[in-house]
Amino acid sequence: MLALLAGCPAAHARDVVVTSFDGTPIVAHFYTSSVAKPGERDPTVLVGSGYPESGNTKPDVDTSDIVGLAALRGAGYNVLTWDPRGLGGSGGVLRFNSPDYEVRDVQALIDWVARQPEALLDGPGDPRIGMSGSSYGGAIQLLVAARDPRVDAIVPDISYNSPADGFAPAGDVKTSWLTEICSLGTAVSYLPTGDAAGLQLGGQDPQLTTACAQGALGSLSAASTRFFRTRSVEPFLQDVKAPTLISQGTVDILFGPSAGIANFEGVRAGGAPVKMMWRCGGHGKCPTPSSDQLHVTLTALAWLHRWLDRDPSVDTGPVFEWQDDSGTWRHGVDFPLAGTGTLDASGSGTLAISPADSAGSGVLLEPMPAVNAVEADFPAPPANSTILGAPALTLTYRGTATVKSTYLYAQIVDTVNDRVVDDQVTPLPVTLDGRTRTLQRSLETIAIHGEPSSRYRLQIAAGSPVFALQRAIGAVTIGSVSASLPIVDPDRSGRPPAAMAAPALPRRLLLRVSSRRDGRSARIVVRSRLRSTPCTGVVTITARAGRAVRSVRTHVRRDCTVRAVLRLAVARGRRARVGARFA
Repeated sequence: MLALLAGCPAAHARDVVVTSFDGTPIVAHFYTSSVAKPGERDPTVLVGSGYPESGNTKPDVDTSDIVGLAALRGAGYNVLTWDPRGLGGSGGVLRFNSPDYEVRDVQALIDWVARQPEALLDGPGDPRIGMSGSSYGGAIQLLVAARDPRVDAIVPDISYNSPADGFAPAGDVKTSWLTEICSLGTAVSYLPTGDAAGLQLGGQDPQLTTACAQGALGSLSAASTRFFRTRSVEPFLQDVKAPTLISQGTVDILFGPSAGIANFEGVRAGGAPVKMMWRCGGHGKCPTPSSDQLHVTLTALAWLHRWLDRDPSVDTGPVFEWQDDSGTWRHGVDFPLAGTGTLDASGSGTLAISPADSAGSGVLLEPMPAVNAVEADFPAPPANSTILGAPALTLTYRGTATVKSTYLYAQIVDTVNDRVVDDQVTPLPVTLDGRTRTLQRSLETIAIHGEPSSRYRLQIAAGSPVFALQRAIGAVTIGSVSASLPIVDPDRSGRPPAAMAAPALPRRLLLRVSSRRDGRSARIVVRSRLRSTPCTGVVTITARAGRAVRSVRTHVRRDCTVRAVLRLAVARGRRARVGARFA
């Protein structure tokens, strides 16, 4: 169902209300390509919004997203934006990118696009579809592409892998960020404005409301953690077949490079073409003078031109590129990169613990060098060195406190510029019951350029302004702490040789056959699934019953499945034999 709304914000634009699978009205905004010729059909890019924003309604303005609406339209694409359910003018209850709700809403939008005269189609009901958007609008791309084969290319930006790992890594809540996001997403009522779906009551999943309230107090229950885990994109990544450009922020405090790495590896494991780019930005503040938005935009557009326009002449650049802390764009031959050595630091000391160490907790959105910390200095890096990856840490400690289970915090500080490297802080769960314990952990991924003049320091602190208030009072003796910063070679790949040389999987068909016999006639239903890519070609299904031979040729669908029904005459005492061949 579709209702046109009064008032179009621009020429060749229209606002619509698309009714989703459960009757929920989803407000959407469709803008045609700004360079389209009369009667021309173009690919359509769906641009998702960040949480808890409405769909972008400024088609002639570029924003700080990976690529703006004006750039997309100028590159020859139609653009569709929408208000996610429970937000803006759309109805329903916000489920936080649920595969059972928000994903199906987007599928309804794709159905709508397929009926538009400006939309390029690959087949009936199958428009040529790309997707873009950041954060909340990035994760929805991975979920939709995993479920709907009509999606042809995606460029998810600063997306999460698991919201649980972003909001509460190791169970410690990033109070400032969770409070900020949840307060913005509080349920509100929407009044009729002439460009909405009438009177709609907003709202959010009760579990999300509970998690927000708990997060504001500094902890999440097991049920709230499970809720965020169910919103993870991880289980769906190998089902993504659309070529995927993963864009992440090096200074992203909420969903840092580690989330991008997990998404990149998951999509690559499923066999889809994939590229990863780390830019200076995201949920954080870039300390360099410019994050070079033009390079980000051109990289995203090149990806869309290659895979959405299906132009093999387009160069999409290296598999992995990043912007280091100097603001310089660099690239590697693949990911991960080969290691060439480490910078190592070690130290010891005693650390007093109290709530005073968490000054600014729940208020500040950025980490700071700690005043109260056990520290260890790294040696000066070699000239022109690339320090990229997850630092390794080993900590031996013993302590007592009023609250036995609490957290310490590890961060790398750039002492020359007096800032936390890439704003990355790692919570370290500790048990302070008087016993000596050892903790080994990989810290959050960093990407920096080292020179002999660079100076870096490890800090083990008792609090962080990004995380929940330190509730323990006591002291901890750190008998030893050691950390290693990885130095890599951008010109060498660190992927195992077996993974690089692995041959393409053979195309195999998994057959499921069911039959129903009625006298001398048998109805045989054959279901097959192509177990490896590409999902193209013809399957020939044969059935032999007595002397009768039946052959059926049918195409493999884009979801890699095929279904055929045969009816055969079967002599008494005979069995039908079924086979299949892929070509």
